[in-house]
Amino acid sequence: MRTVKIAIDLILVCLLLAGICYASSQPYEKQDIRKPIEQHLGGGLLEQQLDGLSFQYAGKELNMQTVGFAALVEFFIRKGTHFLTFALLALLVYRFLRNLCTPAVAIPWSGLISLFAAVLDEWHQTHTPHRTGMLVDVLLDAAGIFTALLGIVLLAVLFRSSHSPTRWHHRREQRF
Repeated sequence: MRTVKIAIDLILVCLLLAGICYASSQPYEKQDIRKPIEQHLGGGLLEQQLDGLSFQYAGKELNMQTVGFAALVEFFIRKGTHFLTFALLALLVYRFLRNLCTPAVAIPWSGLISLFAAVLDEWHQTHTPHRTGMLVDVLLDAAGIFTALLGIVLLAVLFRSSHSPTRWHHRREQRF
């Protein structure tokens, strides 16, 4: 049964990596969702809420006046997808590695493997028409990876402290 779990976890990691590779190989024109955003969300409350928003990303000023409503919403969807995809990748890699080693080993290796995939993804985009690989996107991916792995650590700490004493707590009590 353990072999089946390991195989399933590895398949999930590979499927997500294949999906990332496929998505980054698509030219921007095939992924452009500005028209449906404008059709379904344009002129509504969201557009009013975003009207005063302005910020810098990769050295460019982004706001409703410079890029328009649909492009601004698309930006948040794309960057949110970056963050969540690489957070999910870190979780799946951790789940796979946890079958093979301790959490103390699986956590950092999950982060490194996922970060390596993020760097490769951005590099791959530099070879795709009308796409650019950007360091700032790798940093965004790293934030998703870090958030996911921090969540694992925090859940482990909370679960251990509320359900059962760990060996460390037991040893500490014996010393005193």
